Amino acid sequence: MRLCAWLLLLSPVTYGLLLIGFPTDTLASVPDEAGRRTADFFVAVDGSDQWSGQLAQPNEARTDGPFATLTKARDAIRALKQIRDKKEIHVLIRGGVYRLDETVVFSIEDSAPADGTITYAAYGTEKPVFTSAVPIVGWKKPEHPSPLLPEMARDRVWVADVPPRLLNVLTLYEGNQRLSRASSQGFTPVAYANATTPPNQIAFPPGAMKNWPDVKNGELRVIPSCDYEMCLLSLAEVDEQAGLGKTTAPASRTMGRVKFLDETAWVENILEVLDQPGEWVFSAADRKLYLWPAQGEPSETINAPLLTELIRVEGKIDYDGPDDSPVTGLAFQGLTFTGGERRPWNGATKGELQHKWEHFDVPTALMRLRGARGCTVQACRFVDTSGTGLRLDLTCLDNRIIDNEVAHTGGVGILLAGYGPGTKDVHQRNDVSNNWVHHVGEIYWASPAIMVWQSGENRVTHNLVHNTPYSGITVSGRTGWTSETDATFRASEVKLPAYDALPSAASGANSVHREWWEAREKYMHGRKNLVAWNEIHDVMERMGDGNGIYISGTGKENHIYQNYIHHLDGDGTASGIRCDNDQYETLIDGNVLYRIRSAQTGISTTETNHIVGNIIVDLIPSRRPITKPNIVHGYIAISDPTWPIEGARIKHNIIWSSRADYWPIVEHRSFSTGAGDRLKDTDTDDNLYYCPADPLWGQRHIDEQRRHGVELHSLSANPMFVDVDHGDFRLQPDSPARALGFPSWDISTAGLLAGHPYHQSAP
Repeated sequence: MRLCAWLLLLSPVTYGLLLIGFPTDTLASVPDEAGRRTADFFVAVDGSDQWSGQLAQPNEARTDGPFATLTKARDAIRALKQIRDKKEIHVLIRGGVYRLDETVVFSIEDSAPADGTITYAAYGTEKPVFTSAVPIVGWKKPEHPSPLLPEMARDRVWVADVPPRLLNVLTLYEGNQRLSRASSQGFTPVAYANATTPPNQIAFPPGAMKNWPDVKNGELRVIPSCDYEMCLLSLAEVDEQAGLGKTTAPASRTMGRVKFLDETAWVENILEVLDQPGEWVFSAADRKLYLWPAQGEPSETINAPLLTELIRVEGKIDYDGPDDSPVTGLAFQGLTFTGGERRPWNGATKGELQHKWEHFDVPTALMRLRGARGCTVQACRFVDTSGTGLRLDLTCLDNRIIDNEVAHTGGVGILLAGYGPGTKDVHQRNDVSNNWVHHVGEIYWASPAIMVWQSGENRVTHNLVHNTPYSGITVSGRTGWTSETDATFRASEVKLPAYDALPSAASGANSVHREWWEAREKYMHGRKNLVAWNEIHDVMERMGDGNGIYISGTGKENHIYQNYIHHLDGDGTASGIRCDNDQYETLIDGNVLYRIRSAQTGISTTETNHIVGNIIVDLIPSRRPITKPNIVHGYIAISDPTWPIEGARIKHNIIWSSRADYWPIVEHRSFSTGAGDRLKDTDTDDNLYYCPADPLWGQRHIDEQRRHGVELHSLSANPMFVDVDHGDFRLQPDSPARALGFPSWDISTAGLLAGHPYHQSAP
């Protein structure tokens, strides 16, 4: 492994972890002489906000002691800063469950003193849990069950009144287990949508939808006319005779059939479809919950979330101005956040983040940093929630999101989202490292596990990502380039030439796309990100088009380095790594891609990006029959013949295929052939190709390309991995790849660092 280069790329924080062991600062306090934990203030579930916030002494009468709430501790620190000049301030929180009725907000006045830190941390090994879950009690079996229920459910469904403070119930839990909302059988729209189809209209086959009496209570879950988006939309009406359903808000695009998925639409929260144990319905008309308990009767732990966000760090945001004032120096350590509600996506928002994977500048996460600098979230858990786990919005600089677990979320796991394209580039240099992110997107399926949007110079390293319905890690800046097409576009700050006035457009050259990108690049904030040493597996479990790592519409110099992406099991177009539209000058370097099931490729690029030193081994064909005869599987794809790839480097890669019917490199987006002359304008050489089923597999490709002046030194030979069947891709001493200059590395360095606090088993 190139150890020196690797260490140079590490931040001082991560380098220190490697040198002295993990973690360095999980506890924010030290024992005093009596062995007690010392801090400025304490919080406990049996405390009181009328007390001093100090730790009660053993056996003393309880006339004083810790605070009861985080809010009181925050306010006490505000007062403390007025009378004491103290750089480091600590609040320790005892174990137990803290129920929040409103979001706890940390504002500018809660910033740490200059060059100091204010830390809110778990007391010792205790486990404080913050939640907005509201218990649902008073369950009864109705004497006269609703006639809207299926007959099989009428004697099994229990009913409870919804507490007044819950305005709506979108998700329901039993303990920390999310219960399934009643859902119809999935169906396929009867036709492909087209440009004239209203995006709030879906054509359905007979019987799939009905004009139910409670139709306006229902929601349509739909994957519209593409298999990388998903919407949940309130129903407006159903015309059974016409076979048309309408929603109160438009879907992300017209609703119709998609390429790689069959059942793409379901109706939820209708009493007539409550037909399975464990399902429930919320009736807004009479404010009642209907539940068919899986165990015969409701448990005492049924609850519904109240808040979409529990904690917000809120700086002074001057949205239309050039400068914001972020909160500085806060740290949250060892805390658990759970029990948040999802935010409905109907109606107007400030904009969307590429294909409605998330929405711009809205409260969707358990913890939200909206204007923060030099803050730390470490060794915390964001689990069992219906929205996003953690998000950083607008101005966020030099923050650390490290050593956390994010799991069983309804939406995105971790989101970094800066301002839209313009000159206000203030979302940078955040460290998202050593996080365990798994089982996310359980409600909003088209949710990346980690998403970086319009944000640059970040480090996304050593994360373990697995079991997601969609992509693993996304770096994106894709937007419309007018305020009419994208609400995040900062039109007053942007000065662009007309597309058709560019010199290459006037000459008809296909390089116009690159020239257009270069004109816009200074307004794209997603540049110089390092995505490295992550382990990603078992993603793309539900959606039809996505990737292990996806990058699109960003600025230059993003580096996708030494990630281990393996065992993706998607039957659609799931690449291991994909540079999609509007993407240039990305370096895809030293990654290992192993056993990816797909109708697509290992690494895909649409424009001039660089694919160097990667290992791609044993792609697996889709189980879904490919109905389009022009599709050919490939290992490296150059996806669009009309956009420029001149200057791309494709070098020092090892391509190992167990299948002779795959192309080593596919050069056309239509996949009509694996051969072509597009590589002639690239620096493609020193690659090694091998197929044990066909010794001439790689040589045919090499011979074809040498006619165009590329692959002049590439080899068709066995790379001599130590043990390819068990994923050991170290090279034996006499491997021919060594003569080609292949930079071998040890994939055991990818994924979580040793000692992650919440990952008990080996990664």
